[in-house]
Amino acid sequence: MTAVELEIPPRSAYVGVVRLTLAYLARTSGLDEDGVEELKMAVSEACANAVLANEEAGSEEPVTITYSSDAEALSVLVQDRGDNSAEPAAEDLFDSQGFSSRVAMSLRLLNSLVDECDFIPREGGGMTTHLVVKR
Repeated sequence: MTAVELEIPPRSAYVGVVRLTLAYLARTSGLDEDGVEELKMAVSEACANAVLANEEAGSEEPVTITYSSDAEALSVLVQDRGDNSAEPAAEDLFDSQGFSSRVAMSLRLLNSLVDECDFIPREGGGMTTHLVVKR
């Protein structure tokens, strides 16, 4: 099993660094090129969400990305320290399950790119996005 953890400042300029690093790790673990491209897009989306969540919450805490790989799947955790209990802005629209339209659209995109995607509230505040690509 391979595992790598990265921490980046909550700035959009660092999302590309994560994307390229995880693409390299996925290639070296045997993921085909189409899978690598889809993983890059999914990681970019998840990291952009994490950076935005930290910015909206005024948090300077780093965004943590954990990559792991075994014989059956690749897994990526993207963790932020945004305030998931904050009141939504008046202009936010919500879907029938209570997610903001931005989050709902992001979840649909992520689900189209990876085999599994979950948003999990983090203890102490923030969110974890869990992405899985099966081999």
